[in-house]
Amino acid sequence: MITRSTVRRLGAVTLVLLLAGCTSQESEPLTVKVTRTSVTSTVTATGSLQAITEQNLGFPDGGKLVELNVAVGQQVEPGQILARVDDFAARQELEGARAQLAQEQAALARTRGGNQVDAAEDDLARASEVLDATKEQAEAVDDANSSAVEQAEKQLKLDEEVLDDTEDRTRAGRRSCTAADRREAEEAAEDDEDEDSPQGLLFSRSGQSGQSGQSSDCENAAQKEAEVEAAQRQVRSSKAALEQAEKQRRVEKTQQELAIENARRDLAAAKNEAEAARGERPHNIDEQAAVVSQLQVDVETAQRAVEDTVLRATVAGKIASINGVIGEFLGSGSGTTALAPGGTVPLPDRSTGVSSGEELGGGEERPGGSAFIVLDDVRTFQIVAPFAESDAARIEPNQEVEVTFDAVPDLTRTGTVASIAPTGTDIQGVTSYYAVIVLNELDPRLMDGQTASASVVVDHRDDALAVPNAAILQGGQTGVVTVLGPDGAQEQVQVELGLSGDSVTQVLAGLEEGQQIVVAPGE
Repeated sequence: MITRSTVRRLGAVTLVLLLAGCTSQESEPLTVKVTRTSVTSTVTATGSLQAITEQNLGFPDGGKLVELNVAVGQQVEPGQILARVDDFAARQELEGARAQLAQEQAALARTRGGNQVDAAEDDLARASEVLDATKEQAEAVDDANSSAVEQAEKQLKLDEEVLDDTEDRTRAGRRSCTAADRREAEEAAEDDEDEDSPQGLLFSRSGQSGQSGQSSDCENAAQKEAEVEAAQRQVRSSKAALEQAEKQRRVEKTQQELAIENARRDLAAAKNEAEAARGERPHNIDEQAAVVSQLQVDVETAQRAVEDTVLRATVAGKIASINGVIGEFLGSGSGTTALAPGGTVPLPDRSTGVSSGEELGGGEERPGGSAFIVLDDVRTFQIVAPFAESDAARIEPNQEVEVTFDAVPDLTRTGTVASIAPTGTDIQGVTSYYAVIVLNELDPRLMDGQTASASVVVDHRDDALAVPNAAILQGGQTGVVTVLGPDGAQEQVQVELGLSGDSVTQVLAGLEEGQQIVVAPGE
């Protein structure tokens, strides 16, 4: 584990190197490489050392005792395995958490590598092309219909001119035929008077000749009447054709306008889809990354639950009492049996001197009270420190602790969280929760009453891609860092953030190992 002092030393070395690199060129920005390292998140509080000679040990979650490796009166050393409880349920929880984490990690990978934005962009491009094609088609159809109407108008005008000309010629023929009729009547009367005379015979022949001319004029007039009727039919047909062409132009223009409006509506919908895809993608990634982060916490919690099925001695001492035998269920409110020194025989009842685990099931008369194992002759210290409400919510028993001392600045010792108070205490108007921390390592310079600062490791990531906190321009699930390109150009890049440590923050996406990022801008 990278301790807080190690991080401070690494940070100091990095700062010295960066400052040394900038002495020659103060205008250049301070940069660091994106690397893989351990990210540790801690919460800190200050308390005082209290010497202890006895310590109670037990399993945080209880369970069925399946292994007991020590006996009453036995001397134990720090880290020695004392007992185990059944870990089947804890391992099942761990496997389930790992499987769910793998599933959500796959979903995150699909979200990051998905083509929703590309597909929406393609749909937008196709919708724009459809709109352009629809407009072109509408223009072509309208041009064709306009040409048809224009042609029909020309044909109607031509037919009307033919009709007018035919009617003019018919009227002249009709007048000729009428004049011939009048001459025929006059000549017929004269023919009746003189038909026997030579002159009458001459007039009679002349009259026959005039009748023949009149008949020809009337026949021409009748033919012209037929031509007028044909011309009129042609005009009516041309008018109908013109009306049909104009109607077709109106109908198809309406249809094309509707098609254009539909294409515009589809284009607007495609634009909205593309904008939504572009806007929602980072939020979807953030949301899924948050789910993955939470499941990583669940996996680590399940892993700790598995580890907590093994009870180890936190400090050196002598086993003063053991309250439980293999096969019994340990935990708050459960009945356990006090064991006699040196073996696994139940301790006799204090009132009768008879060994009876059943009578001692209530635990009222057992040595060491309700604790599973009590260590005696302990030579160590404990720290009782108040933690802020938000920090206390992240503290659990058996978490690792790094302890520093005001009186001995160069000394750092490890410890373990023994317990956390279930209720808060008002300290100068602020609700705090007391935690008891036991030192795992001693030093001759430590004395009762000294001030100690305890940093509890509440979360940890190994081999994580990380950047210094100072390089992140904004926090939360996403942040912005400034990347220095090979050509010296600076570019701000949005990144997805994971665990925020004391000095560095985990980066889930947006950066690659080895990239140069700016910690502080140049002057």
